[in-house]
Amino acid sequence: MPPGSSPVSDVEPWGKTDRQILRDVLSRAGLPAPDDAGLARWEREACAAYERIETQGDGAEFEAEHSATAAALTRLRDRGHLLALLTGNLEPIARRKLALRGLGDFCPRGQGGFGSDAELRPELVPIARARAGRDGAPFARGETVLIGDTPLDVKAAAADGVRAVGITGHRFSAEALREAGAVATVDELSELEAVLGAL
Repeated sequence: MPPGSSPVSDVEPWGKTDRQILRDVLSRAGLPAPDDAGLARWEREACAAYERIETQGDGAEFEAEHSATAAALTRLRDRGHLLALLTGNLEPIARRKLALRGLGDFCPRGQGGFGSDAELRPELVPIARARAGRDGAPFARGETVLIGDTPLDVKAAAADGVRAVGITGHRFSAEALREAGAVATVDELSELEAVLGAL
């Protein structure tokens, strides 16, 4: 890529999986998609690179930045909600992100869905429900709520018949998230408890 280029931003990665972003970047550059061996090699290299790039987070100051998130997740967990991470990131990268921010204990291993499980985000929702289920049956759609901050998150929930709550941010407004199908939106994680109670 030429100096000053922004290949990832150029493919609008928000809500996509890492695998999908890779394919979009390569396609935009006129390069072929990787074969299975190439994809596996890239995933190993990407995870190793992320470990080198993001190393901060062991200090209390870094964790303090995410204390509101931790408090909201603690309240939800204590009220009996089963928490699982669904993200487009490759699982080792996602786990590292959480751990560095003091949030690793909220989403247990063996649960959730990751960009290393499938290429398209809608495929991750049934994977996460299957992992959360019992006795061979997936977790019920009616008891599942996906919480996300992009229209693609919301649409992934709808593709599996699951409700979604949108979290507004600098990139996507409440209106954009509702247009994508969110049943409710919040501006802060602290509002989730009341919204989930109403649902």
